[in-house]
Amino acid sequence: MAEKVKVLLVDDSEITREVLQRLLESDPAISVTGIAENGKEALDKVQKLKPDIVIMDINMPIMDGFEATEQIMAFCPTPILILSSALNKGGIYTTFNALAIGAVDVMEKPAISPNASWSEIGSALVKRVKLVSQAKVLTHLKGKLRNISRLPEGDPVRRLNNCELVGIGASTGGPSVVMRILKAIPPDYNVAVVVVQHMANGFTENFVDWLGSSCKIKIKLAEEGEKIEKGKVLIAPDGFHTAVSKRKTIRLISSDPVNNVKPAVDVLFNSIAEEYGSHAVGVLLTGMGADGADGLKRIRMCGGATIAQSEESCTVFGMPKVAIEKGAAMEILSIEDIIRTLLNIYSVK
Repeated sequence: MAEKVKVLLVDDSEITREVLQRLLESDPAISVTGIAENGKEALDKVQKLKPDIVIMDINMPIMDGFEATEQIMAFCPTPILILSSALNKGGIYTTFNALAIGAVDVMEKPAISPNASWSEIGSALVKRVKLVSQAKVLTHLKGKLRNISRLPEGDPVRRLNNCELVGIGASTGGPSVVMRILKAIPPDYNVAVVVVQHMANGFTENFVDWLGSSCKIKIKLAEEGEKIEKGKVLIAPDGFHTAVSKRKTIRLISSDPVNNVKPAVDVLFNSIAEEYGSHAVGVLLTGMGADGADGLKRIRMCGGATIAQSEESCTVFGMPKVAIEKGAAMEILSIEDIIRTLLNIYSVK
């Protein structure tokens, strides 16, 4: 019999802890082996209990979820799932900053109310916990993340010419990588960028705000009929597939999920291949599953350049792995080399 997934549950609300523990342990493959009421207790118990995953609240006394995440990822790296309210503007930047320093994923905290659909909430939580517990995590020491301007030159990365559009797809572990990439891109970048990031419903708009607070290039949610322009990053919104049209504008499609997700990277990449062909670059980043692999291959078959994130730099080497196995990736690069490559792009004159 396989070992159970060991969970450390961190929340300052006793009622929330009780509800979450009941939901989690409704699955026989999960065991809540520890409970903490604040981040300081969490840090102590991570070191003692060695859980497979930490479920972390953000707003707590003594030590909040951000500081606890920072300490855990520096001294005892463990997969962390942040539970946060998507509507809490005050805490949302803290939530995304926790992702930037090593937390794997974020999920909306279940509403503790009589009208809550507990079976649906429990199923989604259990699925996410099992996924995140498998993530590869690295030590993150504050201040030691290398800035692209200080990176050694190393071997020259192939320059990409005649490009009009960069398409980026990411899932689990993606928000921090997307931030690192977009933060390195200048405001006068000479190509357009469209991004699909799998994310829990309700968080994408806040994700865009968080990116915009740190990046120099213009970043916004994609809108139906919006013109795709150089020097602008468009992020796929919740609840719609995002595609590009023949008029070099955005199409939002309210069809069924593809690869069990909506928006799907494959929908974006397939449309990019059709409309931009050899003038496109596709970049597939960390994530669970296979979304984006077929679309990346389509971009390559249509003459575009394709990049998959390297296993060593991925939190979850799922989507890039499938793309590599399908022969979709022309280049397999670390995050630093992806950034360097994108900065070397020259647009169509």
